[in-house]
Amino acid sequence: MIILSIIYPCNLGCPNCPYTDGNSDLRKFYHEKGGDLMPVKLWEKIAVEAGPYQSWLRCTGGGEPMMHPQMCEMVEFAKQQGARIWMNTNGTMFGPSATGRAKLERVIAAGIDLIEFSMDAGDAETYQKVRPPRKGEVADIRARWEGQVDNIRAALDTRKRLRKTTRIVVSMIRQQIIEGKLEEYQRFWKEEVGVDEVITRKFLSWDDNTKIDLGKSMDRHLYKGLPTQKKEPCVWPFERLNIDTLGRVALCGQDIGFRTAHLFPNANQTTIRDIWLGETFQWYRKLHLEGFGAQAFPCRGCSAWFAGVRDWQHGWLKVLKKSAHNVREVLASDLGAEVEVYTPPAARDIQA
Repeated sequence: MIILSIIYPCNLGCPNCPYTDGNSDLRKFYHEKGGDLMPVKLWEKIAVEAGPYQSWLRCTGGGEPMMHPQMCEMVEFAKQQGARIWMNTNGTMFGPSATGRAKLERVIAAGIDLIEFSMDAGDAETYQKVRPPRKGEVADIRARWEGQVDNIRAALDTRKRLRKTTRIVVSMIRQQIIEGKLEEYQRFWKEEVGVDEVITRKFLSWDDNTKIDLGKSMDRHLYKGLPTQKKEPCVWPFERLNIDTLGRVALCGQDIGFRTAHLFPNANQTTIRDIWLGETFQWYRKLHLEGFGAQAFPCRGCSAWFAGVRDWQHGWLKVLKKSAHNVREVLASDLGAEVEVYTPPAARDIQA
């Protein structure tokens, strides 16, 4: 999986997002460096290289990917190359306007593989607190909430109408404000709305990249009493490659400030294959496999690795397996259509 920071500006001001104003200066940094948006040329270079391997391109970053003015064209191009695409989105750009709905239809028609709507809530009041607009007031929080839910229902309807196998999933961060409501919210999204899967993510610390208060995590003891040593290797250097809008490469997704970028060639100047199989990644992998990962920077200070947030259970593969099963069932029952939905070979033997 190649994790691509598509954009850094955002239209929401989520209080527990590491990029939100006051939590870090990362957006300011990228703006000053001319890195608000990923250049189309860089995206196309990566897509051409990833396509023959059918690699996953995960569209995420410090902002809302669908705010990128060329995002629809970029999805279409990458799908034509054979890449698989997982988009993390807040969903606001998919409607309810006709322009938004047209964008939604376009990316689904292109065959986007998975759209993850980051919602973090199951009711209007909570949604307004965890995902407020970055600027401006909300006159009617219930209308805003219902509009967002309608965008997801529209994605499900569009998939069915176009007979596409795009997975539609919702994700929620395990933050304190939804404590006691998580199961209720999961039922809402799965049973009332009908999404293919609900992802619940641990509250991430991002270490000293941000100023986020870890006390806002639902799992209050997640980062307390961490060990000082860890022998089991971290999965990230073996599974994911992170690239920002400037073409810089980071060792892992915990390094959202790309402090390790100086260790790698820039993706604008060399191939993804050469970076992934290059000396630096191989050195880190060897160190982790031999049980010495905690001696290296920045691994020795990684709370996510030490807390077990990043592990070898391959949660994203489980998501693909379970959501694929649901897509097949829905299209069979609603349309009488038998479809093949890609499931990674490694995921077939993973227990749900």
